[in-house]
Amino acid sequence: MLATLFTRFPETARRRLAGCLILCAMLAVVADLSGLPVSSSVAGVGYWSAALLLWPGLSRRNRLQALVLLLVGAVCLAVSARLGAEMAVTRLLSGNTGLLSMLVAVSFLSLVSRPGAEQEESLPRGAGAVASTLGAVHLFGSVINLSSVFIIGDRLARRNKVSREQAIVLIRGFTAAAFWSPFFGAMAVSLSVAPDAELSMLWLMSMPLALLAMSLTCWQLWRPSSARQGIAPITDFVGYPLHVGGIGLPALLALAVLAWHQLWPGLSILAVITLLAPVFSLGVLVAGKRSPLAGVGQLTSDRLPQMGNELALFLAAGVLAYGLESLLSVWEGSLPLQHFGATAASLTYLAIVLLSLVGIHPIVCITLAGSVLVPLEPDHTLLALVFLSSWALGTASGPLSGINLAFQGRYGIDSFSIMRWNLSYLVLMSLCVIAAIWLLASVLGIG
Repeated sequence: MLATLFTRFPETARRRLAGCLILCAMLAVVADLSGLPVSSSVAGVGYWSAALLLWPGLSRRNRLQALVLLLVGAVCLAVSARLGAEMAVTRLLSGNTGLLSMLVAVSFLSLVSRPGAEQEESLPRGAGAVASTLGAVHLFGSVINLSSVFIIGDRLARRNKVSREQAIVLIRGFTAAAFWSPFFGAMAVSLSVAPDAELSMLWLMSMPLALLAMSLTCWQLWRPSSARQGIAPITDFVGYPLHVGGIGLPALLALAVLAWHQLWPGLSILAVITLLAPVFSLGVLVAGKRSPLAGVGQLTSDRLPQMGNELALFLAAGVLAYGLESLLSVWEGSLPLQHFGATAASLTYLAIVLLSLVGIHPIVCITLAGSVLVPLEPDHTLLALVFLSSWALGTASGPLSGINLAFQGRYGIDSFSIMRWNLSYLVLMSLCVIAAIWLLASVLGIG
C-alpha cells in the first residue's frame, strides 16, 4: 500500500509537503512555548507524517537504524505494559519534538550566514592556512551546521577531491563545535536529557576543550615528524581564509542565547534557541531588504526536506527513550551505580565514545545513558559535559558517523581511513575531557 502511494505521489510533491509539515510542526511547538493552547501531539503528528513522506529517500543505513530503534522501543513498551505501566499516546507521538523543533529553527540561520562569499579571493597556503580553515569551519559550523563543511570543502576541492590534511581539518574543526555551540544537534540532544544544565558553567569547561581540540590539530599537522605518518608538508596545505567579519554572527548569536536565558530563566536553552533563531534570521532578512517569505519558501522546499534522516533517527530514538523509561519505572532491580560522580561520568563518556567507534550514533547512546542514569539524579551540568564531549569526539572518529559518511560520499574518502587518522586525536582529547570532567565535578562539589 505504501509503495503504491509513493509511486503515485511524485517525489517533488512529497518533499514539498514534508517541508511544509516540518515547518508547521515547529510553529506548533513555538506556539506552545509562547503559552498558546496547542497540544504537543500536533507537532508530533506533523513530524511523523513528514518522516513517512521522506522515508523512501533515506539512506539504507539510517532506515535500518531507525527500524531497530523502533523495534527495541516497542518491545520495551510491550514488556512494561505487561508489568503494569501505563502508556500515553501523546507522549509516544511527541517524543523529541522539542529537539527537532530546535534543529528546524536553527536551519533558518542558513538564510543569513553563508561562508564563501569571497569566491575570487586566492586561497591561503602553509601553517597559517591550517589555523584559518579550522577557525572558519568551526565558527560557521557552530551556526549553520554541516552545510558549512561542504561550502568550504567544495571551495578547497580539486577535481571533487580534498586532501587527507584538508579532511582532517574540516572534520575536526566542525565537530569541535559540538563542545559548546547552542545551535548544534549535540546541544539539543544533551539539553533534552539534562534540561537543568547551567550553560555558563558548562561553557567554562567546553569552550576550552574546543580550543584544545583545534590547537591539537594544528600541532599534529605542523610538527616535523608528521611527514613520517604520511601527512604532507605543511607548506603544501591549501586552506580557507577567515575574516574578522566572520566572527561576528556566531559570537552575537551565542551572547543573545545567554542573555535571553538570563532574562527569562524559566525557558530552557532548547526553548530559547527555538524561539530566537527564526526571529533573528527573519529580522536580518528584513534589515537587508530581502523578502522573508521568499526565504521561508526556499527553506521549505530545499533545506527542510533534507532533514529526513534526522527526523527518522530522532523520532525513533524518542520511542526508544520512552520505552526504556517505562521499563525502568516498573523494573524492580537496582542499578550497579549508586552515585553519578566523576568516576561514573568518565566511564559513561568512554562507553559512548567506544560505541561510536563501532557505528552506534551518539544520540542512541545518550538516550540510553539518560534513561539509565535518571534514577541517580545526576547533576545536569556534569551530565551535559559528558554528552557534548562524547558527541564531539565520537562523531569525528566514528567510521559510521554522519559527517564521515558524508565525506566518503562527496569526496571519495573512506570513512574507516578517517577513523584511523583521528585515533591519536581521540586518545589525547579523551585525556583532556576526563580531566575536565574531574575538574567540573570538583567545582560543583560532587564527590
